[in-house]
Amino acid sequence: MVLMRPDPNKDRNDPMSPDYWELGEDLQNSIRVSGYEPEGVEGIAVDVHDLLQAAEAIRAALEVGLSSAKGDSAELIGLLDTLAFEFDHIAWHCGSAVAYLTEARAALDASTP
Repeated sequence: MVLMRPDPNKDRNDPMSPDYWELGEDLQNSIRVSGYEPEGVEGIAVDVHDLLQAAEAIRAALEVGLSSAKGDSAELIGLLDTLAFEFDHIAWHCGSAVAYLTEARAALDASTP
């Protein structure tokens, strides 16, 4: 799996959401038990976790930001920057997840009689 650029969230220290991580780990473990072992260390668990966490960050930013941005262009600009970052983060993990799932599917298809 080759991604063109690093994860935009790579250098941030966001807290891990255990429920989101567990969902990703459950999916990743199911795929591995079925016979697909990815080349890289990180797998779909990271993508699932970060996708769900970024979606939650967008929800929270909208919930708080829309009310505080009314009539304040500086607040609105900050909200737009936050949303753009999180959408970019989601886009990156969507690409990573699709690549992982495509590789997993191909490997599992090849091993299925």
